[in-house]
Amino acid sequence: MEILALLEKLTQHHGVAGDEKPIADLLEEEIRDLGPVRRTPLGSLICTVKQESPDKPHVVLEAHMDEIGLMVCAIDKDGFLKVTRCGGIDRRVATASPVIIHGTKGPRRGIVASEEQDPAKNPTVDQLYVDAGMSREQAEEEFPIGTRISYMGSFKHLLEGNVSSKALDDRCGCAAMITAARLLKTMDTDCSITLLLSVMEEVGGMGAATGANALQPISHCISVDVSFALTPELQTHQGGKLGDGPMVGHNPILSREVSEEMARVGREQNITHQVKVYAGYRTGTDADGIILAGQGAKGACTCIPLRYMHTPVEVINASDMENTAKLAAAYVAECIRPQEGACRA
Repeated sequence: MEILALLEKLTQHHGVAGDEKPIADLLEEEIRDLGPVRRTPLGSLICTVKQESPDKPHVVLEAHMDEIGLMVCAIDKDGFLKVTRCGGIDRRVATASPVIIHGTKGPRRGIVASEEQDPAKNPTVDQLYVDAGMSREQAEEEFPIGTRISYMGSFKHLLEGNVSSKALDDRCGCAAMITAARLLKTMDTDCSITLLLSVMEEVGGMGAATGANALQPISHCISVDVSFALTPELQTHQGGKLGDGPMVGHNPILSREVSEEMARVGREQNITHQVKVYAGYRTGTDADGIILAGQGAKGACTCIPLRYMHTPVEVINASDMENTAKLAAAYVAECIRPQEGACRA
């Protein structure tokens, strides 16, 4: 499956929020054949897949490229690195995680450890530190304040089509949206199509919001991220099921029309999917910023079910990622037409 090969390549590259250049460089190479590519001042990638006249709808396919990680904030007398978080790390599994410190002399390996003495308690972020095996002098030379640290998490094939890796959030969304754009390149469409791979989602969504402002006017957006897959501590309504397809979202900020039409297209074209409500008045994804940019846009948020979010061992089902791409492409080709953006009969 080509999409799996792409996913492995993307997850094993690095790009902690606010320092995404390594993954951005790789992604730019991957999408250059789709159309002209440019970068926003913050570093998001914008690729023009199809360009129609201004009076026709303009749909943006979006996913975020950044991953969660840590950042050096101090170095103690023994060379241990005190850290703060870049995004919402899961503190339950942070301790003992192998990491890569992206220093001035190249990547160095380290281990996350903790000052917490009570084994029954999860450490706070203030209690975490990284051991790089260096003296204070060497650490200060290689790891200036602000140095990013990313998890190490190899790409592993599990049973039943599941895969595990670090940074599946949201490199699986990037792989799905790139695949959707490739599909749309060969399909009969009547709208402009832009691929937006954004930065800084894990720290507030600034990349998508500013990217969307640069792309005005936008009539529709399909933002793909991950959401919780069911694990023992969740009730059925709190997550999606691995292998049951992308989670087509309903939320007050999302377009009910778009969500319902996307689900209908999925049913009619036998594209496996599930429908979920995202609690609250925002989705907590990049869709929020894109929908509110400029004149506003009709927005959909389609999430790939993922277990163990914000850890080095996130898990998805490969078919859910593939069906995300198929569903997004089918919806755009079937529904986004010049007649006020309405779905054709």
